[in-house]
Amino acid sequence: MVKERSAYIVICIALFLTAILALMLGTQFYSVSQLWQALMGNQPAVLSTVLTFRLPRIIAAMIAGGMLASAGAISQSVFRNRLADPTILGVTSAGELFMLIGGMVLPAFVLEKQLLALIGGLVAFALLANRQTLRHPYQLIIVGVALNLTFMALTQLFTKGINVSSSLGFNGITWSSVDSLLIMGFIGLVAVLLMAPWANDLKLPDEQLSAVGVPVTAMRLGLLALVVYLSADVTAAVGTIPFIGIIVPNIARYFVGHDYQTILPFSMLSGAWLLLTIDTIGRIVVLPSELSAATIMAVIGGPFLIMLVQRGGFHGIKTG
Repeated sequence: MVKERSAYIVICIALFLTAILALMLGTQFYSVSQLWQALMGNQPAVLSTVLTFRLPRIIAAMIAGGMLASAGAISQSVFRNRLADPTILGVTSAGELFMLIGGMVLPAFVLEKQLLALIGGLVAFALLANRQTLRHPYQLIIVGVALNLTFMALTQLFTKGINVSSSLGFNGITWSSVDSLLIMGFIGLVAVLLMAPWANDLKLPDEQLSAVGVPVTAMRLGLLALVVYLSADVTAAVGTIPFIGIIVPNIARYFVGHDYQTILPFSMLSGAWLLLTIDTIGRIVVLPSELSAATIMAVIGGPFLIMLVQRGGFHGIKTG
């Protein structure tokens, strides 16, 4: 209990300090004193830069990070597999493909990207989730990776190799996009906390749950729908950002145990901190240009995934 409480305190402090640091850093450095003066109305130019460019980016990174980490943790519960994550299972790449195709053939409408990404994610999970893959964790990952590559290849085919994700990301994100992400994210993250007991129930064998009258299939489908909702909203706003859903929940288990009612809220905070940190590093590491958060996460997440598989062994990757 003391370890869990300490972990929450540390991650909250880290998130606050990183947010302040992110406000300070950029193509032009602002000191704490300058930020305070701007807040008091004495530095209008600084205040304009912070409110127009840095603050919406910070908020978007924190919301997206919390949503992706939560989606990863729930995926791991549903599939009983510590390697499960919407990005490597093809959910987000399917969302990007459907956003692309829908943008080409459909007239623009309200929440177009969110709806198309949601449909793409549902299609990916429909192709992925069946009894065979649910019973064999490594088969799930292999099929998921194959789907991911297929959707990515189709996207490249439709765009003739042009990277359509370049228009997404946190660079230049506007308040309108942040407002949409904030509203959708709030709804999704509240649902995550309310449905956390379901994730705990799925640790038990399906036969045992069915014997006591627990609607296993309905619970699993409900959680999968929540995973698609969370990942689709992030994909629509900032594109695909890989590996957060794998890295954060697995580290969370070390600090707060295996109860999803503690894993999920801790993952939200940790995911928010991780993505904000990664995006802040990407903004300043190659000034005046920048590296996308997706690129940096791919560099970090690949070795982490390899280490997780090697340490878990062939049959040691199921969630506990």
